[in-house]
Amino acid sequence: MLPTPNLDDRHFQEIVDEAKRLIPRYCPEWTDHNVSDPGVALIELFAWMTDMLLFRVNQVPDKLYVKFLDMIGIRLEPPQPAQAQVTFYLAAAQPNDVVIPEDTEIATVRTETMPAIIFTTEEALTIRTPLVTGAFTRNRSREGSAGWLTRDLRQLDLPNQAIEIFPEKPAAGDGFYLALERDHSQHVLALIVDCELARGAGVDPRNPPWEWQVWQGGLTRWATCELEHDGTGGFNQPGEIILHLPPMVSGRIEGQAESFWLRCRLTSAQSGDGGYEVSPKLKRLEVESRGGTTRARHAVTVRDEVIGRSDGTPGQQFRLLNTPILSRSKKLDRLVVEPPHEPSQEWEEVPDFACSGQNDLHYTLDSLSGLLMFGPSLLQPEGNIYRFGATPPQGSLLRFSRYQYGGGVIGNIPKNALSVLKTSIPYVARVANRQPSVGGRDAQSLADAKLRAPQVLRTRTRAMTTDDYEYLACQVAGVARARCIGPGAQPGDASDPKPGQVFVVVLPQAENTSGSIPIELLNLSADLRAAVLAYLNERRPLGVTLDVRRVRFFLISVKAKLRLPARSEPGLIAEVKQRAEDALYRYLNPYTGGPQGQGWPFDRDLHVSEISGLLQRIPQVEFVERSRSPWPSRAPPGRPRSSRPGCWCRAMGWSARACTAWTSR
Repeated sequence: MLPTPNLDDRHFQEIVDEAKRLIPRYCPEWTDHNVSDPGVALIELFAWMTDMLLFRVNQVPDKLYVKFLDMIGIRLEPPQPAQAQVTFYLAAAQPNDVVIPEDTEIATVRTETMPAIIFTTEEALTIRTPLVTGAFTRNRSREGSAGWLTRDLRQLDLPNQAIEIFPEKPAAGDGFYLALERDHSQHVLALIVDCELARGAGVDPRNPPWEWQVWQGGLTRWATCELEHDGTGGFNQPGEIILHLPPMVSGRIEGQAESFWLRCRLTSAQSGDGGYEVSPKLKRLEVESRGGTTRARHAVTVRDEVIGRSDGTPGQQFRLLNTPILSRSKKLDRLVVEPPHEPSQEWEEVPDFACSGQNDLHYTLDSLSGLLMFGPSLLQPEGNIYRFGATPPQGSLLRFSRYQYGGGVIGNIPKNALSVLKTSIPYVARVANRQPSVGGRDAQSLADAKLRAPQVLRTRTRAMTTDDYEYLACQVAGVARARCIGPGAQPGDASDPKPGQVFVVVLPQAENTSGSIPIELLNLSADLRAAVLAYLNERRPLGVTLDVRRVRFFLISVKAKLRLPARSEPGLIAEVKQRAEDALYRYLNPYTGGPQGQGWPFDRDLHVSEISGLLQRIPQVEFVERSRSPWPSRAPPGRPRSSRPGCWCRAMGWSARACTAWTSR
């Protein structure tokens, strides 16, 4: 670290002593230099004021610090908009495709104290009508084409006809496959099914042993669909099955024709007592599109805003009306210059004018202040004037075609909060966000920029070390924590990264990080994984193979017996138990837990001594009689048999290996 220079290193007592030494020279008649003398009191007063001034002189003002950061290319980051997956539900299945245009606005309900929070879709959504081209039953016990049984759906149009969904003796791994002609990625599909009553004997209608999946190809292969509603009770009665499909791709499966595949696969639960004894039968099957899901962000769109007229001089400055401005699209968000009696021009935004030529149509735009600037002109040593970028002709009308503003933590809203459709769209009945929106952040503070400046200077736009990968991954909206796993000492374990491989494990942000956190909130979504992968791929060195993975969690439990003072009231026992469980939930938390309070450290085990020390600090706890961790266990019912009061506390959690994290359940 560079030494911090002191412009003046004198302190209060030194200033007082120096002033007293000057008294004989300038005022020899003054001979009483005791503290009780009024003149000495004045000297001490002015010495204190001078000491305060020197302290301020030795501090670098914030304005200068911002200028220094700006000189090295570091600027305060603007607010980040929250991202949400928004589902549009149709009023009924339509015979033709329905298009949800880009920049469709949806909002929360406006109240007396809270204005509506507006989100805008980032891309167009086309809800396609489905067409089933084939149905098959896959018998996993048979290899190759022998395991595929073609089901002719046309026979369902005949009376008293039915087809079996699974093989005659269903087993884990068997499946029912539907070949779709068109891509239904991010669609809401409804399967209208008429089954023989109680044909799927043996299964729990509330928890049938199957899962719906779509084909994604590559290493992922099959991706699980989200089941919104099952009105069939596991193919035991007529009803509807509502599915939310993830992204899907077309492909050939074991020699079958290329299609977009949807399947119902029997899980390992089929091998237990809750499996199908016989295959259920279909008497009717229809597939309908009931809606679709697309990305939206916390933003308000402004179009064709006139910002002024050019006076023809270099270095002009204009301001947009709405701030802060979000990231711009190069295709849609452009400055349009309309010179008098000439065709309009589209100018390009650049980060600075360092590489701008005299005829380049360039400008800069500050996202926080909305300040738009044109290139300056500077006098060169040879005497000529060089222009950094062109200047709009005098009298030109300046118009910004489109931009979006918004962002901040206010956009992190709970699920189902987006329910108001600001733009009327035919056939759309309602809209909802089925998951909380995440990623919203306020504008960067100066204190945060001071702390991050050294790391930004080291990282810049490339990732070389594990710290670089972790820092850059956390810059993606929606990422709470990240851990980079690179090649270790060779030879290593078979699962360890090989030379040239880098694994980045990502923990997504969650709406509520306290108390019991459901495991589904800790899963890495496909969209967030793709965003992190795309961001890091632009910054990784050539020759490095990068993979972004989710944190692997394992269920653990903590069981402890606490000893309380004699004659403790029953209310105190319940209070101490609650405090103990709250302390465990806080400590075993991937976001705010751990010894440092910054989330449970990756690759760190949990020790019994930590649990004992944590519980020992709770008031009214005399000592921890027994604690066990992390083995699953059950707390005994009621109070323990003892002559002295005590209580049992229990906390369930999730741990991850390869990168370890703990949280409560």
